Amino acid sequence: MKDFYNAFYRAIEHSQAHHLFCERVYGKDLGQHGFADMEQIELLLQVTRLRPGQSTLDLGCGDGRMAEYLSDRSGARFTGLDYILQAIELARQRTAAKAEHLDFAVSDINHLDLPPATFDLILSVDTLYFSEDYAATLAALKTALKPDGQIAIFFSYGREPWVPMDQFPKERLPADQTPLAAALNANGLSFQAWNLTSQDYAQALRRRAALDELKPLFEAENNLFIYENRMGDSQGIRQAIEDGLHARYLYLAQ
Repeated sequence: MKDFYNAFYRAIEHSQAHHLFCERVYGKDLGQHGFADMEQIELLLQVTRLRPGQSTLDLGCGDGRMAEYLSDRSGARFTGLDYILQAIELARQRTAAKAEHLDFAVSDINHLDLPPATFDLILSVDTLYFSEDYAATLAALKTALKPDGQIAIFFSYGREPWVPMDQFPKERLPADQTPLAAALNANGLSFQAWNLTSQDYAQALRRRAALDELKPLFEAENNLFIYENRMGDSQGIRQAIEDGLHARYLYLAQ
């Protein structure tokens, strides 16, 4: 997986195909490799009420463009963590003039060492999947929250194409039954959830249309590995939602 992300962040720094893909699918190119488009990001800003001076942790920040955008929009201070050195170096170089509001460091979600009672908001945009133990990761995040802090998590749960349909635990699809909900409950964190499944389906269709059009450009750039990765996501999510075996949520916990 590290090899993929190292190649991904090297490629998207100069890829016109990926830039156009992000604009058409997400509404803005923030170097995304998740599923949160600008409509979902606006919902995030609305429900968290992120404001100037707040301290925010972006867990799995990639090359930092999402953190930079949210900091510019809200005035909040951001610390971004990612386990891909290439991505962190790109984030630091691009935001050097904004260092008083933006800080980036290499860190592994499975070996977090965070200062206690530090953050007003901890944000995970489609990154908790990299945790080997959701409850343990959330315990570390909870310790790093200020007493009135919040954790916002974009999280999808559904059948992967290689899992037989009759073996997928459909009963775990509701927001209060997902593996993430279980981990939040295990840590004594109360939460609200917003259902974004219909938005996920619409995005899967946009992905397919954009990728069909942009395939020649990805190929000309020698970036077909990105095209294939994104197409796999599009097809898998579309099919799982049509089968009633996929759900997407924004969780806000405290």
